[in-house]
Amino acid sequence: MFDRFVPILVAAIALTAAQPAAAQALPQGGPNATEIAGWLGAQGLDTDIRDGTTVASGANGVSWDVVGFDCTGDRCQSWQFSAGFLIPQMPEGAVARWNQQRRYLKAFELEQPGGTAAVAQYDVLITPGMTWEAMTEHMRLFASVAPLFALEMGAIREE
Repeated sequence: MFDRFVPILVAAIALTAAQPAAAQALPQGGPNATEIAGWLGAQGLDTDIRDGTTVASGANGVSWDVVGFDCTGDRCQSWQFSAGFLIPQMPEGAVARWNQQRRYLKAFELEQPGGTAAVAQYDVLITPGMTWEAMTEHMRLFASVAPLFALEMGAIREE
């Protein structure tokens, strides 16, 4: 009788071994700025904790901040990626076109003494069971689209 179960046992062990390692869940209540900075650092990015809820970082030639919202103590249940650029001569209608034609990063503009600030933001709501791997996917999306925004606003030039 035991001989009938050996193939099933071997198959079960093989399937278990083939499963990817369990994804590491975010802390209950959301990560804090120190954990966000450590996670970004593990992705190979430079970081600087500016205050209790803001971490400066960047990628692909664009600097940006990750800002915590909906915080209890130092734990934040949502994080916003934000990149802003001061544009001396903002192309007419550039932000409106961006918002009509693009997904994910939403933009706005603010008049400043030296020109117009063009800002792109992307919000991440921390949900129960969310993992650091999911945060990495959100960061990669922002880090890949933010340079396109900077290019379209005229903050950087295509090389």
